[in-house]
Amino acid sequence: MASRADQDPPDLPGFLGEAVAQVRDPRWLPIAALCLLFLGGTNAVLALFKPGPGEAPGTLFLTAGLVRLFAAVSIGVAALRLGASGPRRPWSPDAAYWLYFLLSLPGLALTAAVAWLGRGLPMLDRILLMEFTAVALLAPFAVWFAAAAVERPLAILPRFPRIGAWLPALWLWSLLLVAPLACAHAWLSQRLVETVGTGDFWPLAGVDAMTSTALVLLGLALRLTAYRVARG
Repeated sequence: MASRADQDPPDLPGFLGEAVAQVRDPRWLPIAALCLLFLGGTNAVLALFKPGPGEAPGTLFLTAGLVRLFAAVSIGVAALRLGASGPRRPWSPDAAYWLYFLLSLPGLALTAAVAWLGRGLPMLDRILLMEFTAVALLAPFAVWFAAAAVERPLAILPRFPRIGAWLPALWLWSLLLVAPLACAHAWLSQRLVETVGTGDFWPLAGVDAMTSTALVLLGLALRLTAYRVARG
């Protein structure tokens, strides 16, 4: 069988088809369950214990934020390693895990910076600006992020191989699918804060957990597909 290096890169529908096939991989079922549990659960806790204006964040709020951060990194690393069938153990907190962790921090900082720049905008406009900008700016680094988690030795330097074969498709599907999911998650997070103490809170928390899971799985699957195309 010819390798991908001997084939043309997938067209736009083919790129998305590979990503969807990855999401449906049975090995990712535990990944989906952990997303629902940890990402959905911690977002509910963050909403319940969000400090008011001028208040210092409490212990539960800070703990939930740290658990959410490490859960997102651990889930992302394991999913990429399972999908790439690489040499590293999926759940091992090795040096590559910490490299991926460090690479995730600028993405969080970028999102926070864009949110700060749009602080005078209405909530929905601010969310749209924040999520679409972050998705567009981070997409070119997708292959490097995946390589950092998967490869041995450490993929410390930026990776942009065959960028024309994967970046247009990654940009398209990320902006059409991932960014809207990210906007929905951000809007639901705000609504959770507004509905604390009402009967709407836990149903919204359930919807947010499912939205977060879809967002993470699709984002990782597109990143992994870009990595496979780049490798050839």
